[in-house]
Amino acid sequence: MIQLSKILCPTDYSDTSDKAVRYAIEFARRVNAHVRFLHIQEPDMSIVRKSMDEENPLSESFTKMLMAEKKKGLMADVKVVHGVPTDAIIKHAHDWFADLIIMGSHGRSGLMRIMMGSVAEAVFRSAAIPVLLVKQDAVDKAIPG
Repeated sequence: MIQLSKILCPTDYSDTSDKAVRYAIEFARRVNAHVRFLHIQEPDMSIVRKSMDEENPLSESFTKMLMAEKKKGLMADVKVVHGVPTDAIIKHAHDWFADLIIMGSHGRSGLMRIMMGSVAEAVFRSAAIPVLLVKQDAVDKAIPG
């Protein structure tokens, strides 16, 4: 029997990431799992936005949504770490003993993917646990508003 008790959901508050958050919430509810939302502050961003991020690196809309979901019984927390996103996600999944990673994927292909890289693809290839990639354009079909 597969035991899914800890779900890690990296978020950068983008539209793609927000859709993966919705998937993680619903998935966690259905399997009665704890979901941890992981926000990574990249080294160069930490310097530029240091004063703003030191107070509260979480978006206001994300905080409100999370509080509402927790009131409905969702077991969840948020962790903010500094580092390179792929490395931070893999390390945190290992250190926290996550059973599953759910994250958004922009779905870029061809030259755009080669030029910009893909954190989601790198995590998918490197993680020792299953990774569920939520495509930006596929989510609305699966989860109503």
